Amino acid sequence: MPYAAHEIYFIDPHSDDMDLCHLLQTMKLEVSNPEKTSENVVHILPTPNIVADEVMEEDRTYQPDTVDPQLASSNSDTREEGSFGCGYLRAVRHQMDWGEYPTTGGEYLDAIFTHREILYAQPSAHQECARAFSDIATLLQKRAWRADREADPEAVAAFNHEAWVIASTLSPTQNSADSHRVQSQSVCVMMPMM
Repeated sequence: MPYAAHEIYFIDPHSDDMDLCHLLQTMKLEVSNPEKTSENVVHILPTPNIVADEVMEEDRTYQPDTVDPQLASSNSDTREEGSFGCGYLRAVRHQMDWGEYPTTGGEYLDAIFTHREILYAQPSAHQECARAFSDIATLLQKRAWRADREADPEAVAAFNHEAWVIASTLSPTQNSADSHRVQSQSVCVMMPMM
């Protein structure tokens, strides 16, 4: 063995990884003995947590996202009638409706890439997803700014772009008006350049 003479450590012998390796090597697993008596076993009963009611004062500086009542009623109408897209995009939309969808950590990119994986698995189930992405972008564009929403403009652009990509990808290949057109029989073919 030509490499036996060399002592090259891939793991530093003084590192935590090496300590963990030594610890795992010294561990012994024992099969529990069914003949053990219950005298050796210590029973610990959980102590009940007593939770007292606390009076919480209202924060006078808190300003919730205010919504115009007409806008709120129109949003509730569109939520009921217009939940477009696949189940995944409906879940994203539901998170946004409840104000639980941050964009600062790049969650919108995760949503886009996850949806692409789902889309490529079964494209026929995603005919309304372009509209869903467009609706999500519109909701992002209209919502109030918060610290966890500072990437909303980038998310709006990304969702609009994804809506365009899906619409162009899943568009019908031949329109019924185009089927009546006369197609030219001559085709121009260029030879490859060498």
